[in-house]
Amino acid sequence: MSERITFSSVLQVITIDGVSGSGKSSTAKLLAKQLGFCHLDTGAMYRTHTLMAIRSGLKPDQYDELGRLAEKLDFSFSDAKELMVNGKPLPSEIRSPEISSHVSEYCKPHEVRKVMALQQRKLGLSKPCVAEGRDMATVVFPDARWKFYMTARPEVRAQRRVKELELAGHSVKYEEILRNLGERDDKDSNREHAPLKKAENAVEIDTSDLTMDQQVSTIANLVRSAP
Repeated sequence: MSERITFSSVLQVITIDGVSGSGKSSTAKLLAKQLGFCHLDTGAMYRTHTLMAIRSGLKPDQYDELGRLAEKLDFSFSDAKELMVNGKPLPSEIRSPEISSHVSEYCKPHEVRKVMALQQRKLGLSKPCVAEGRDMATVVFPDARWKFYMTARPEVRAQRRVKELELAGHSVKYEEILRNLGERDDKDSNREHAPLKKAENAVEIDTSDLTMDQQVSTIANLVRSAP
């Protein structure tokens, strides 16, 4: 039986922020399952918004329209503690290379991030969860008890992403993925609203030489060792 965690604080949220390919999404999902928490995949929320925006013919500079679109996306947790949008599972297309290459530009406007942050906060207050993204500890849950920041060497991150996309049936090139990751890092770290950065009181974990089990156990052990 998986061990359940009971926090003394009101906000039962573990935040995991970090760069693309650092392993935060897979780690957050497995950690949430192990602890009996919901998995708040905020990257998937932004990807869903980007997919819907592209399908609607919206451009990245249509800030007001993108904000209104975000307001129409109602995210919730399923009985299996996974994210849903408007009562349905998240579309599989959100993991495609096309969406990955556009998500930063479609989701950088303040009009979008403000709406999404409010939804994320609401979800985090509704149930214990592991929240992963890029501004969880700095913007959405600054009062979270546990804050982690994951990173890894660029070449390791690119190799992981190539493997992930190939397993999903996509044909990709390592050099292109490596370049895209660098561009994504630059956009995320330098955007005006909610830029990617490590919270001052977050524990940094370099996952370059860690297996997935080691990544999960490292965080789980720190959580369980709390006084």
